[in-house]
Amino acid sequence: MLNAMGGVIVGGYLWGQLAMMPVLSAPPTETLLLTQSQPMLGQDTIPYPPVMRHGASPEGRYHLTLTLVEGADPPHTVASLFETLGDRCQQVWSRPLPHSYGPRLGLVNDSGTVVLLDEWINVASTRAVVVLGRDGDAIAEHSFDDIVAVTGETRAEVVEQAKQGFWLGGSPEMQNDGSYLAIPTAGGELTLNLATGAMGF
Repeated sequence: MLNAMGGVIVGGYLWGQLAMMPVLSAPPTETLLLTQSQPMLGQDTIPYPPVMRHGASPEGRYHLTLTLVEGADPPHTVASLFETLGDRCQQVWSRPLPHSYGPRLGLVNDSGTVVLLDEWINVASTRAVVVLGRDGDAIAEHSFDDIVAVTGETRAEVVEQAKQGFWLGGSPEMQNDGSYLAIPTAGGELTLNLATGAMGF
């Protein structure tokens, strides 16, 4: 499924690929976004995330994989960042994520900055927005209440306008050559500076 900026929203398995050898299966100009394969609002049970999710930066330089650790208690996801070097991929970092089951969305820009959005389960998360630098260290972490404060809406209004997950109003899009992320929410657009992690609305 293509978003308005020509990116591809990816759900399910990694098209048969392995985490250690991500392959450029999509055109290098497309942005791949890691997401769930089906809407979850209104469901009685929580489906597990796909075992493997994969996305690439707009120019294909970096690849992000989200791997569900099956049988873990509690269930969690491991994020890994790879950099393409000629005809091979080299792992830059790998780390378990604190999200319940895993983040709902994940994407990476061509500087290797990773953004994780929302939780797989529908909760008012303390990790609604997480920005990780190329080294895997946190640049910024924002809670659902931080988002509510920036939008000027009430918690209920933000949730009521969500199209996916707890607060997302649609698919995020890279702006300004990947330096900003535009995230639909609360009937407007949350802007995220990927260098500093600062939010605006």
